[in-house]
Amino acid sequence: MKIDKILIKNYKLFKDQVIKVNVGYNIFVGNNDSGKSTLLEILQIVISGKMNNYPFERQLKASYFNYQVRQNFILQLQNPESTIEELPSIVLEVYFKDVGSNSEYKGRNNYLGEDCPGINMSVKFNPIYSKAFVDMLKAGEIYDIPVEFYDVTWNDFSGNPIIFRTLPFKVSVMDTTKKDYSNSINKFISSNIAENLTSEEQVSLARTYRKIKHEFNSNESVASLNNRIRNSVRLDDKEIRLSMREEVLDAWKNEVSVDVEHTPFEDIGFGSQNLIKMELVMKENSQKSNFILFEEPENNLSFSNMSKLISRISSDDSKQVFISTHSSFVANKIGLKNIILLHQGQVRLLNDVNAETMDFFVKLPGYNTLRFLLAKKIILVEGPTDELIVQRAYFDKYGKLPIEDATDVITVDSLAFKRYCDLALLIKKPLNIITDNDNDIDKNIIEKYKDYIGNNDGLIKAYYEENEDLHTLEPSILAMNLSDSETFSRFKNALSKNGSMQNKSENEILSFMLSNKVEWGLRVFNSKECIKYPEYIEKAIKK
Repeated sequence: MKIDKILIKNYKLFKDQVIKVNVGYNIFVGNNDSGKSTLLEILQIVISGKMNNYPFERQLKASYFNYQVRQNFILQLQNPESTIEELPSIVLEVYFKDVGSNSEYKGRNNYLGEDCPGINMSVKFNPIYSKAFVDMLKAGEIYDIPVEFYDVTWNDFSGNPIIFRTLPFKVSVMDTTKKDYSNSINKFISSNIAENLTSEEQVSLARTYRKIKHEFNSNESVASLNNRIRNSVRLDDKEIRLSMREEVLDAWKNEVSVDVEHTPFEDIGFGSQNLIKMELVMKENSQKSNFILFEEPENNLSFSNMSKLISRISSDDSKQVFISTHSSFVANKIGLKNIILLHQGQVRLLNDVNAETMDFFVKLPGYNTLRFLLAKKIILVEGPTDELIVQRAYFDKYGKLPIEDATDVITVDSLAFKRYCDLALLIKKPLNIITDNDNDIDKNIIEKYKDYIGNNDGLIKAYYEENEDLHTLEPSILAMNLSDSETFSRFKNALSKNGSMQNKSENEILSFMLSNKVEWGLRVFNSKECIKYPEYIEKAIKK
């Protein structure tokens, strides 16, 4: 069984959302506090009844309600003229793909009235507390949503209550942001003991464990310790002694750990722990239709281990996987079409990205696609020197770096410009391209970007030096600073290291710039002098 969509009413950041999901992989991306972790949390709550491995109903609090809904209710409480006709509620629903007319959990008891299988989770005021609520309201004793008067219920779409232990599927959660491996490892130990030891062997180990504890209690040092305690300590006027705690028959299993290449699991690197945890989660209950939730699976992983991770995640298409990530590598390799972009409680899917662009980012996953997706506005440049100069030009003009205005300057190979243009059109992202003319504007700019520039409501714009003789950034910026001797002197100061450029000729300076691209860019970026910038750069950074 696979999830088709998720409905959210009044839970945390989400006030009213229906999110269509992919049957295979779903990658939640967004800035901090955009709702990525909340979506994973919602899936865990609806399908397992738990949040962070504890029953959700025991953790209910007013802050789980949508902030706006909660504040509106508090304002009603504070207004003596206001009449409270209905208390806030939370509705979370998971809609499954219809697998046949006789499917379990199928019906129309859902918020959308659709005839399909699914699970509804509701947090609603219990009317049996109506009198108590009214009495407290009149006494001015209600200050917030009174969650103590609320019930949490789970029902399938046919109207029957959900019994989680009988569900034919389960959700497995892996949160690599927390150094907690006990659940996965304990399951691994228990299953291997059950599969590989006979009952007689387990009984023998239990006897051996009891014998070890008995030998500890009989040890001369323990006996000596208890003699001293008996002579000096009494509790409730009774004799006291120390011994190993009496345990149940299978207590020895709790003392079993896992060694990886002769090193205890808890002592190996955090990245290796995450890889092993992920493998255990993927194998867990493989016979069931599992939903697997990964919170930032890239944490503490090297590039090579990241590749292993992606390979393992992608190896089993029988499971439906939901991932929150800040890694462009993860997003690119698993596929841009699987991205669900979150921003301030709003959702956008990228499943319409064209196949050619999708294939490009899968094969070349190092590109910063998440930076591109999350910024408010993008300026693409061809190299690190261009990036340094554009950043400094922006700072000189506005007194701050572009990122402070949610404008990200990204260096990409010019071959990737068109791929980013495809993404910009898909998500309606303003995009400025700063590029060299390479001595042929018609061929290298007008013709190359004809499908993107001029016919998309000005969403994508290209900025370049209009003088074809000034084919790249270096001659263009040098020409701009030759307007008069004072400007040229400032420019030489900006380029100089201990006055090294002051006596250089125009040709010598150009030669230095072309041979030391990043170095001259860094010098200008860090200089106290303000230089002049070509007109096309000034236009590109204009707000």
